[in-house]
Amino acid sequence: MPLRPYYVDVPLRWSDMDALRHVNNVQFVRLLEEARVIALREWFRESDGRTRHPQLLIARTEIDYVRQLKYRPEPIVVAIWVSKISGASFDIGYEVQASRDADAEVYAAAESTQVAFDMETQRPVRIAAHDRLLLEKVQGEPVSLKRRPVGHL
Repeated sequence: MPLRPYYVDVPLRWSDMDALRHVNNVQFVRLLEEARVIALREWFRESDGRTRHPQLLIARTEIDYVRQLKYRPEPIVVAIWVSKISGASFDIGYEVQASRDADAEVYAAAESTQVAFDMETQRPVRIAAHDRLLLEKVQGEPVSLKRRPVGHL
């Protein structure tokens, strides 16, 4: 993780809760999306205050659910950072946490891959040098996920 990950407060919705009275696993993807949209807007902010919007598609999302997140009125906190940069893609690491405290409970760890994409040609494109520099400012360690071996059933 970077020295100081970017933190996003994300409110829970009553409808995020399922019949078991915890936040449904599917809703975690929405929580990550909300944090990612806010973080990318900030990370791609130009010195004049305007935000550039590179065309990105999600190619992959992987989540480890660590503990149940029961509905609560206060927002959860998503720590978010860039965990890897490649030619046409970059990975974002996330921790869904109870608070910004260093010892906060972690509900989920996740990683998603964003691909720079040309919507007109429908093909990936290399990440622009300027964008790469911006992403490197928030780059940290890969997320520690419980990866299963290839061929695992």
